[in-house]
Amino acid sequence: MKPRISVNQLGEYMMATPTRRRQIVKDQKNPPPFKSTRYRDAREVIAEHIASNMVDDAAALAAAEALRENTDGGDFAVQDRIHSAHAITAFLDICEDIKLGALTAVRVDTFSSDGLELAGVKVVMRPEALLLDPATQEVVGCVKLHFSRTQPLDGRSAAYVATALRAHLEHNLSAPGTVNPDRCYVVDIATRSILSAPKANKRRLGDLGAACEEIKDRWFRV
Repeated sequence: MKPRISVNQLGEYMMATPTRRRQIVKDQKNPPPFKSTRYRDAREVIAEHIASNMVDDAAALAAAEALRENTDGGDFAVQDRIHSAHAITAFLDICEDIKLGALTAVRVDTFSSDGLELAGVKVVMRPEALLLDPATQEVVGCVKLHFSRTQPLDGRSAAYVATALRAHLEHNLSAPGTVNPDRCYVVDIATRSILSAPKANKRRLGDLGAACEEIKDRWFRV
């Protein structure tokens, strides 16, 4: 299998200890099954809310309440729905800091494998929404969510994630000079923080490439 890593995990990797870095690569190579299903309900509801231009919270709040009341399935399923409900309401508390203006927000297929290759590693992006210029339909930005409560993104990690997302849009989805770094949003639900891509990205892209070289080397040793 070709080395690969999700962009959020890459952001965490950038600031992690050597021991944690080894575990990140191990989990990316052989992902625990339960991790892939976490917060799926929250992703669906929040992505739909963003695509509706976030003008009405009622539908998202109703979805969160329905998740809390649903007791079907085992303990993991019930707890995941509760955590998803909390994530939805946390997002609603901060989403006004995502400045859509006249931009059109569209949902992205959550199973899309579009990504950016850095130093022989596929960085999987999967933003929850793309932000389009309404006149040209060009991609100018995106919204990426991060849910982990045990491994939240700090400001430095989020800046790396946003930088990678910007590079992905510029290389794969947009015309030169179209992407606006101010509209490449990373939303960390656990810390209730929203960060945009830094305008100066050359050094960070270099750091990301160096980290991916290390990930590629670790990949075949874990």
